[in-house]
Amino acid sequence: MKSTTTDSEKVAAILFNLGAIFIRPSRPFKYTNGILSPVYTDNRLLMSNPPEWRKVIDLMTRKVKGMGKIDVIAGAATAGIPHAAIIAQKINLPMVYVRPQPKEHGKGNQIEGVIKKGQKVLVIEDLVSTGGSSIRVIKALRKAGAKVVGEVAIFTYGMKEAETNFKRAKVKLVSLSNFKAATKIAAENGLLKQNQISIVLDWAKDPKGWGKKMGFE
Repeated sequence: MKSTTTDSEKVAAILFNLGAIFIRPSRPFKYTNGILSPVYTDNRLLMSNPPEWRKVIDLMTRKVKGMGKIDVIAGAATAGIPHAAIIAQKINLPMVYVRPQPKEHGKGNQIEGVIKKGQKVLVIEDLVSTGGSSIRVIKALRKAGAKVVGEVAIFTYGMKEAETNFKRAKVKLVSLSNFKAATKIAAENGLLKQNQISIVLDWAKDPKGWGKKMGFE
């Protein structure tokens, strides 16, 4: 990869080098919700590459420290858990993790670990698309009496729906990198043609309608 300048571009370059980001506008990926997308991101590959993972964790930790007073780190299950665990250890804070929904067996917990009423909690997530999973985590924490001070993620697609969801929840989202930075890195390194940039960026503006607009459905 060519040299990068901003932290956002550096993280995007790391993810590309690991094969964690694929941009393929001519053969879009199909998500579980049926949406067709020119991009697929798998940040879980970081766990298998300690040097790169360490760089990302250091940047996330810096963002976490900039979010003000925090009592507990909460990992969003499942992909946010390993990052949350390391960050919590680095800054010596207790950690919990939150499932998308309560267990259907045992104690029926949705939150694993100890949360006390009034504690200030910061959520760690690996990827934000629509923000729906993040909002479920936030609601569960608030139901338990916690005060959610924000969320730090590795990557966001920058969807309007996510922006709206976090705004409604009154939670600040801070992401190390984003789709715009990834597109820039892809173009600079010949992974994306110049005439494909606007096509790819249009997806984040209307992910549900992009496939039909591009003639894939």
